[in-house]
Amino acid sequence: METSVSRKRAGIASLILSVAMAASALFCTTGAVSASAESNRYSENYDNAVATRVAYDTEEIYYTRREDTHIKTIKEVPLYSQFNEYPNSCGPTAGAIIVGFYDAQYENLIPNFDPLLPTGGFKRLDKETIPKVVGELYTLMRTNVDDVGVSQPDCINGLKTYVRNHGQNLTYNDIKSGSTVSQQKAINAVNNNHPSIIFCSKMDICQFGVYSGKDMVVTSHYVGGHVVVAFGVYTVKYYNGTNNFRTDVYLEVGTGISEYIRGFMKLSQTGWCNGAYEVIVN
Repeated sequence: METSVSRKRAGIASLILSVAMAASALFCTTGAVSASAESNRYSENYDNAVATRVAYDTEEIYYTRREDTHIKTIKEVPLYSQFNEYPNSCGPTAGAIIVGFYDAQYENLIPNFDPLLPTGGFKRLDKETIPKVVGELYTLMRTNVDDVGVSQPDCINGLKTYVRNHGQNLTYNDIKSGSTVSQQKAINAVNNNHPSIIFCSKMDICQFGVYSGKDMVVTSHYVGGHVVVAFGVYTVKYYNGTNNFRTDVYLEVGTGISEYIRGFMKLSQTGWCNGAYEVIVN
């Protein structure tokens, strides 16, 4: 586990998000485990067009002191994005991210491929091997067969089949709590160096600008089912004097969207999580 704790009162680490980041958003359908939810598949195929149903808003938070704690899986995860030849492929792309993560431990998952850079981090821009992995998952997950995108059962079963076909075992631990993700279970997954696959009915992604005495939180709102991979938990505590007046907890996720490849999803928001599973490969 990689951990960083910081107390910031000065300096700028600004990440301001524009609507243009949605230009290459490729969404796909997700569904719940039940048959009734699976029949309500929904999606739009953006196919590198400007997303028509995306909005964003900005919040300013003033304080005298802030503390943040950031935990992540070792080496994070490989931040792959979707390929044009596989429309509605957020499920297969999320699966490929998880396969690439575990290929660093079990090299048979992606034969004749090293997922790591010489510096030790994960490769991102591979255009030969990873498209083949996405293509195999695309078939195993029955993408665009019954309707656009994938259902939740087909996605999780297809990923498990891929891993078993390549000689390893896969186990899912449910980390959902109500209509969001359990904070403690998400923390436990990261501490155990396990990524999680998250099925979203909508996706609100946050970025931060950190100034002296003020945070600017920019949230982009995506309408449409999507699958992401969680690999970190970010906690921010805000103080006025000694009074801790606000604490925000976020999942850090790989989105599979090329121009907005990572971001943060607030755990206190509800109504967006259709399913969440810690993924364990051994």
